[in-house]
Amino acid sequence: MRVVYSIGSRLAGGGIGDTAYHAARGLERAGCLQRLFCLGYEPSDIPPGRITSLWFPPRRFLRLPPLHYYWLKDRSYDRRVARRLPDSLEVFHGWNSHSLASLAAARERGALAFIERGSMHPVAQARLLVEEHERLGLPSPPAMDKLVDRCVAECEAADFVHVPSSLCAQSFVAEGFPADKLVQSPYGVELARFTATPPPDQFTVLFVGAIGVRKGALDLLEAWRLLGLSDSRLVLLGGPERELEPRLADLRPQCSFETPGFTPDVAAAYAAASVLVLPAIEDGYPLVVLEAMASGRPVIVSENTGSKDAVDEGVNGFVVPIRSPEAIAEKLAWLHGHPAECAQMGCHARRRAEELPWERHGESLVAAYEDALR
Repeated sequence: MRVVYSIGSRLAGGGIGDTAYHAARGLERAGCLQRLFCLGYEPSDIPPGRITSLWFPPRRFLRLPPLHYYWLKDRSYDRRVARRLPDSLEVFHGWNSHSLASLAAARERGALAFIERGSMHPVAQARLLVEEHERLGLPSPPAMDKLVDRCVAECEAADFVHVPSSLCAQSFVAEGFPADKLVQSPYGVELARFTATPPPDQFTVLFVGAIGVRKGALDLLEAWRLLGLSDSRLVLLGGPERELEPRLADLRPQCSFETPGFTPDVAAAYAAASVLVLPAIEDGYPLVVLEAMASGRPVIVSENTGSKDAVDEGVNGFVVPIRSPEAIAEKLAWLHGHPAECAQMGCHARRRAEELPWERHGESLVAAYEDALR
């Protein structure tokens, strides 16, 4: 089986680049990877001879609004991949928004086309984000309509759409997308990278990700303000989005929280935490949830966080409604007041994470291709 895999991002460079790396690594191990397209890559165990690395200017050079930049980058990358596809291939697997022209070129060559959609249906995702910007009194992101149209067109043109969670799959069905075109299997975690350690003496709440609208950071901060815990820490690990910087400045006099920026050693951040909280407005399957669980930490996630599929309520974490600081505060107060139970939940979290290694994800993709070809 000859599979071409395409990701319009830096391979193994964090975020979706890490997800794509583990998928491609699984295909390489199965002897299926014919060619891998990407926007640059970090050294890995995938032979460089199988990788075609393209380039596009970073955001800091073009100075465009985020969605304008991504639309331009994705379209440029996609057209170049389409011109470089092998003449003969059996499966093309490209990431959503990166693959409209290359998907068509692959199908012209007789290949089956898979689209990787790591989030909810594009229309459902956009609707939630517009609602959230309105709730916060912020203007809607420019260029969203063009990006949504492109993503929808790719999903409709593909033979199959791969999604990582029940949240994503249900959102597609709710938008009228054919259920028989959906393939669902979860992402994974590098178990060797994260070790379960005893929780810290000081109760410490950790948030990992962009400190912005989509990840629900303001709801966590409001929950923290409501709690008023003077003996505890809240650490928001990531970069603040520009539109929320004034809100963060307003909140600092009202409650104490830390924003140290990004860190290359996220495993140490999990080890220094008592619990991870990710109250996302929409996030298809954030890897940080499984990483925290692999580190022996319970998690609190929103109902719109796809990684909730790995959470057993009250056993290794909690699922709360979106836009509900009160529910977040309630769960944090309980964990703060029950340190022994919190530690026990962390043990259960590690055991759950051990059921989801990245190797399982690669095997599920190969099985999906084989089923589709049959």
